[in-house]
Amino acid sequence: MQNFYICHAMKFSIIIPSFNQDRFIEATLMNVVELKNRSIEKNISIEIIVFDNLSNEKVQHIIKKYESLIDVLKIENDNGQFDAINKGIKYVTGNYWTWLNTDDLIDFNGFFEIVDYLRTHDVDYIYGDINTIDEHGNILDQRTSGEISLYSLINTDASITQPGSFFRTAFTNKIGLLKAYRFAFDYEYILRILKNKGSVIKLNAVVAQFRYYEQSKSGSKNAQFLIEQQEIAKFYGSKMFSKLNLLLQLRILKRKLLN
Repeated sequence: MQNFYICHAMKFSIIIPSFNQDRFIEATLMNVVELKNRSIEKNISIEIIVFDNLSNEKVQHIIKKYESLIDVLKIENDNGQFDAINKGIKYVTGNYWTWLNTDDLIDFNGFFEIVDYLRTHDVDYIYGDINTIDEHGNILDQRTSGEISLYSLINTDASITQPGSFFRTAFTNKIGLLKAYRFAFDYEYILRILKNKGSVIKLNAVVAQFRYYEQSKSGSKNAQFLIEQQEIAKFYGSKMFSKLNLLLQLRILKRKLLN
């Protein structure tokens, strides 16, 4: 995988899907703008792409404050988070890209570790660890999906750490856009990368701050998230009596009973 060359100038595209997140979107926009400024001296270009689904007036006011620093801004109706990201993908001009939700943050030190690695390695998907933070920005814990494989993700543990990770544009152009799932589109996409023999590297570094709170998708008790995971794992060949399948069945039943 080592290519023995150095790519001096690199460009990274960050897609931000937005909808009515007036509590945290300004922190996210400030985060990527500061990352963009810090990257200039390191000969790194950051492209900020925002797709907003006709959010409320407060969100529009915040976006307006940062409009001059956003490379692509579209305020239009979409069919959900996956659709907003897909619209953003079509505008990506970076060597690598990611999406960042409007309540999460990129860790600067972790990002620059990713860049340093990619300057001398050819990788299709690179990820690291994440800090989970609460609604006030306090660190709750550090999480990692560890070393992933297609087999482990569909049979043992479906945990992934997408925030702060990056996809190689030349590779993802070949495998298409995100599928129309409400919750687990990132899980399916990473499985698709592995299915298509994409090269994957995990760095031992915190690459993002992932905000976890009751009103967030991850913090909600919606069983649909687990149902989607189960459906996707089955599509990619999970075993009927695998550890993951049995665990998902139990968790789905528990959530349905509680709700």
